[in-house]
Amino acid sequence: MNQIIAEIASILKDSETLLDSEIRLDQYLPKVMCELVSKAIEMIDLELIHTYKEKGYDIQKTMKRTVQFSYGAVEIRRRRMRKDGEKSIVPLDEAISLEEYIRYSPLVEMKAAKVASDGVYRKAADAINLLTPLQVSHTTVHKMVQKTGEKVQKWTDEAPSHIETPQKEKRKVPVLFIEGDGLLLKGRGEKNPELHRVQFHEGVTYVGKQKRPVLIGSQVFESTVSSKEAFKRAGQWLEAMYDIRETIIVSNSDGGSGYEKDKFEQIIGKCKKHEHFRDPYHVNEKINQRLSFDKPMIIEMRKAVSAYDKERVLSVLATTESRIEDEETRTEKEEHLRLLGAYLERNWESICPLKMRDLPVQNGIGICESNHRPYSYRMKRQGRGFSAKGAGNLASIISARKNGTLLEALRAELPAFEQTIVPEFKGAVRAVLKKIHRPSIGVKMGEIANYSSTSSPMGQLKKMFG
Repeated sequence: MNQIIAEIASILKDSETLLDSEIRLDQYLPKVMCELVSKAIEMIDLELIHTYKEKGYDIQKTMKRTVQFSYGAVEIRRRRMRKDGEKSIVPLDEAISLEEYIRYSPLVEMKAAKVASDGVYRKAADAINLLTPLQVSHTTVHKMVQKTGEKVQKWTDEAPSHIETPQKEKRKVPVLFIEGDGLLLKGRGEKNPELHRVQFHEGVTYVGKQKRPVLIGSQVFESTVSSKEAFKRAGQWLEAMYDIRETIIVSNSDGGSGYEKDKFEQIIGKCKKHEHFRDPYHVNEKINQRLSFDKPMIIEMRKAVSAYDKERVLSVLATTESRIEDEETRTEKEEHLRLLGAYLERNWESICPLKMRDLPVQNGIGICESNHRPYSYRMKRQGRGFSAKGAGNLASIISARKNGTLLEALRAELPAFEQTIVPEFKGAVRAVLKKIHRPSIGVKMGEIANYSSTSSPMGQLKKMFG
């Protein structure tokens, strides 16, 4: 310890500025930490091999291996042992569950996956290299993301079947919102993968002085395979977490293929009531598309739909048709009006606004579209292309982070996360601690201070010990 303190003091003395000293200490301290960890592990390894020697094992060779931890690269020196007629064994690897060929600790892989879920792999690698003692490439970060994403997807599919929550302990809420939507990504080949998302929550609360809206109990699920797969995942977790027999289900979608009302009903099952909505954003988008040739009537149609007035909608359609003056495009424009009328008629029941339905809530729908952002900001544009599998792995990490289940998933799927320290390892550590002696600091010397006359009480006490 004194040597380390002396080295730090020397760095501070030889540095011209505080910045210079910080740069040098930033390089020195992780190196010291890694060396200390390396020495401690080797001491533990020397204790572990005693047990095997008593069983007839002999040291075969000493091996070195470097593993990147979050605090730096640690060289792990340990002994391989062998006994006649049996396979060789590495006691330290067995004790700490050190997997073969692993070069990065599970925590490093998890943190790298988190960083990469917010930015491109090159930027993630740059951030890790800048802020930690590690040196990783963007290809390494990509591999970490794919490995982590596969584990998360596996856990998401299998975990609900292992959750044995009694029916009486499941969550019971008056209203539960469920929404679904798709997000088209750029592919690497001819086919562009689509990210299918299903999300449910219990409502909206407003926090802070700015009254920022926050979803209550939000859970998101995704799939690049199909919308059916995304609904299946959401349905499994819905069944495992909630008792919805007395719950009003409010569902919302754009009505596209794979997101019809019956797709929601398949995962809901028995509930108190199911109210389905056609997403207002997409309804207005359809109006803009079909009435693009007469912009003043777009506003009138939006007002009619918002007021949920069917007669007014028909009146706007008729008025718009009468305003067509160009005979060359009349047929095309009339076809747009016919298609818009058919769309509104087909979805009229689902278009009814939330405030006009007999429900105990006044807001909470339309969140799936805005909640695309963590995915779209990371996975769209800027020349980014994905395979369906790669997109699915990355999206699963984003979903797990939003759900707060990333660490739980990795604990269940990666042995290194859930492996407890074996008794043999703890015994070796205790043996090492017994051998570490603290140096004696000798006899402490002291003196009684006296700031008054020798005849004072303190002066007399000093004479007695003098």
